Parts: sequence; C-alpha cells; structure tokens
Amino acid sequence: MKHFKIVFIVSIFLLNSCASIPEATVTLTQEISSEVDNMHNLNLNLIRQLFNERQQRLHSFINNTYTPKLIKKYQSLLPDSIDYKNNLTEIIGSIIPVIEHKKDSLTDILNQQENTIISKLNQNYSSFSKATNSLQNLISSAARVGNSEKNLISSIDSLTGNKINILKIETDLNNAINKTTNIFHKLQPFESLIK
Repeated sequence: MKHFKIVFIVSIFLLNSCASIPEATVTLTQEISSEVDNMHNLNLNLIRQLFNERQQRLHSFINNTYTPKLIKKYQSLLPDSIDYKNNLTEIIGSIIPVIEHKKDSLTDILNQQENTIISKLNQNYSSFSKATNSLQNLISSAARVGNSEKNLISSIDSLTGNKINILKIETDLNNAINKTTNIFHKLQPFESLIK
C-alpha cells in the first residue's frame, strides 16, 4: 500500500506538470495548417496571374505601340526620293530582330522578378510549414497527455472508490512546489557567499 501511495503521488505530480489541451485545439491547428496551404497556393496563383498579365501588356505594347513607332522612325530616316514601299518587307525584316531582342530582354526581366517573388514565397511557406508542423506535434502530444491524465484519474477514482480527493492533493502539491521554489530563490544569494 505504501508503494501505491508513492506511485500515486508521483503520478499526480507528473500529470500536474503537464498542460491540459482540449482535443478541439488539435483540430483547430490542423485547420489552420490546411488554410495556410490554401493561402500559399492562392498567393502563387495570384503572382503567376499578375505576371501573365504583365507579359500580355508587354506584348501588346511591343506589337501595337513600339513596333509601329519604330517602323515610322526608320521610314523617316529614309530620303523621300527613295521608293521604299517595294522594299518595305525587307526593311521590316531587318527591324524585327531588334524588336524581338528588346521584347526578350523585357520578358526575361519579368520572369526573373516572378521567380524571385515565388522563391521568397516558397521559402517563407516552408519555414512557416515547419513551425506549424512542430506546433501541431506538440499540441497533439499535449492533448494525448491530457487524455491519459483524465484516464489515469478516472482509474484511480474507480480503484479507490472516490475516497481520495485528487484535486486537493494536486493543489497541495502545487503549493508545496511553489513554496519550495520560493525558498530556493531566496537561498541563491547565500549560495554564492558559501562558495
């Protein structure tokens, strides 16, 4: 019986030191993690859509504004005495590589910006995801401990026929631990003097 009391007191002490976390917290953190995944995918899709629109505007600008102005510029450089209309195809053919080079360089800049932003989003998501998984594991573990604590208390109650007031023992142990901690804190200055 003496060993039972010691095991009982140690069990209460150990269980008392653990936090009690409801099962709903586990579900809530899982939902938050799922929502973070959805938000990350949404952010990636929005970034891709934004840069696709920028690419389309760039192509529209090159085709509808830049190219006609560049052709007019080259036409203005030709003397009026030259009949360039017969050679217009060749002239435009020599201008197109310049236009394509400009378009490619601007497209590359947009692609680099998009890749930089997506890379940063993925890094942040990865860091947050690791932290969320660690928190999820910690919460799940604490919830399992809480359930084990309830089961242990229920088993102790049924073994003792509810003759032992577990809550009073828990409160008394907490008070004793707090008093002991306070005494140790008060003794610390003297410890350095003794050494």
